[in-house]
Amino acid sequence: MQLNLGIVSDEICRDFPSAVSIGKRAGLLRYEVRNLRGVRVPNCDAADLRTVEETIERENIKVTAISPGLFKYTEDTAAFHKEMSEIYPRAAELVSRWGLTGMIVFGFHKPGASEANAGSIPSDNPPGEIIEWLTEAAERAAADHLNLIIEPEPICWADTCQATVDLIRRAGAKSIRINYDPGNVAWLQNRDPLDDFSAAAPWIANVHIKDLRPLTRGAGNPEWVPAGAGMIDYRAHFRVLQEAGYQGPVSLEPHMNGSEETTRACAEAVRRLWRESFE
Repeated sequence: MQLNLGIVSDEICRDFPSAVSIGKRAGLLRYEVRNLRGVRVPNCDAADLRTVEETIERENIKVTAISPGLFKYTEDTAAFHKEMSEIYPRAAELVSRWGLTGMIVFGFHKPGASEANAGSIPSDNPPGEIIEWLTEAAERAAADHLNLIIEPEPICWADTCQATVDLIRRAGAKSIRINYDPGNVAWLQNRDPLDDFSAAAPWIANVHIKDLRPLTRGAGNPEWVPAGAGMIDYRAHFRVLQEAGYQGPVSLEPHMNGSEETTRACAEAVRRLWRESFE
């Protein structure tokens, strides 16, 4: 099965043309857009968005997703409505303008959660308003003919795939999907979360790849490494993805130094593990 490998562009550089220049030398022709010159889409300058479009045309590349950061730190109704009125419409316009199927979002902030302590704050009993907000956002997305692709994140109520699926089911929405990111769940649980895949499988619309070593210095000090050099058995994850028939984007999100050497090493590691997943 074909590997549609790309990278989150600002993992290399927040200047999009520079990121693409480095990424292409590593054989990467697909890019997920998150931050442009330090500002998260769609709040960046119109000129920066035009630069992305000019780069797409000039370099013959593809943008596979945008990540406007919706709901990552949202804890109350006022903040939710502010995001839906100020950020969501511009993000939805960008999804349409760039011919995408949806946008990556998050599953609402667990009060008091930080990267260091998120694992100690359970997500199995989210407040009722979380379901109400997700339902409202999903209905808006359905009306706009796009999907909200939730990325499990340790600090959010949607912190694992299973927790995310529980929220999706309670919201009863058909316009929600999952950004499968075993690195984030491993960061939360300090283990390989392969058993989280079965819950996510029917909902996966995007994949992020990163790996980390066991959290010997705590969750606040993760040590990120190329796929296969950490605690995650990516051969097994790639095997189940292929068995499930997944054919969508797979984006590197290394959380490392953004150098050309690191980008190339991360890309080559994923390609090798993908090939080996059925050997």
